[in-house]
Amino acid sequence: MTTLAVLTARPELAIYRELEAAGARLGWQVATVDATRAVAAARPPRAWDDGRPLAPAAVLPRVGAWRPESTLAVLEALQFAGARSLNDAAAIRTGRDHWATACALAAAGLPHPETVAGSEPEPLAAAAADLCGFPCVVKQRRSRRGVGVIRCAGRAELEAVLDAMWRLGEEVVVQRFCPPGGVARRVLVLSGAALAATEHRAAAGEFRANAARGAAVRAVEPPPEQSRLALAAARALGLGFAGVDLIPDGDGWLVGEVNPSPGWAHLASATGVPVAERLVRALASLAGGTGGPA
Repeated sequence: MTTLAVLTARPELAIYRELEAAGARLGWQVATVDATRAVAAARPPRAWDDGRPLAPAAVLPRVGAWRPESTLAVLEALQFAGARSLNDAAAIRTGRDHWATACALAAAGLPHPETVAGSEPEPLAAAAADLCGFPCVVKQRRSRRGVGVIRCAGRAELEAVLDAMWRLGEEVVVQRFCPPGGVARRVLVLSGAALAATEHRAAAGEFRANAARGAAVRAVEPPPEQSRLALAAARALGLGFAGVDLIPDGDGWLVGEVNPSPGWAHLASATGVPVAERLVRALASLAGGTGGPA
């Protein structure tokens, strides 16, 4: 039986049991690999899973905040050794970095909030005030799920936040706040198609429309232009599997974030789409099959 692998530093999560069960139903072995126990070698490229050779036909990388570069090293070794992947390491690094994402979207001509990066708080605050205006949003460059995202109403507040981040050694970007705030659409992109979409509305008093922070989630059928925007954003970053967050800005929509390791529990529950099964089929296709064993 051909092996498909999921590479994650959090192998205990329930979504990986979903993938394993979906693989069993479809006739594929899905192995969840604990990336913290895996080791990679650069020459010749190879990897081991807790001391055992690791050589899947295709791999789904799940790179979060815990040990991301170690996980990406294993992914790179697997890819150099011939494993196929929905997302490669370079694309994941871009998607994990808000500044790199902004640059990739700008290069592709896709709408995105004005974004500035810098180091010293005073010149960064001056540039942000000029280019982004107020309110604006400070983000840790690799923040996810709304963590490390702070809205600033004016210059004094912005300088205080940037000074605190500076003292903590955090790398940040500042972005224009897009009214009305508190609303986002998540489009799940898989293999060049929009798999499903949800709308998130933030809880009262909250501007971050993240399900992890209590936002209400409902299924939506996005108009074609929104689906095209999400697909273009994933393509601009080189991602075969991504969660693209679209945010309203007046009468239009912008790409807010592109997540290269999106969760799908809330989306699957709201839409009824069997995301785990679709992912296994996509991995099987990469491995040379069509959704059943090769």
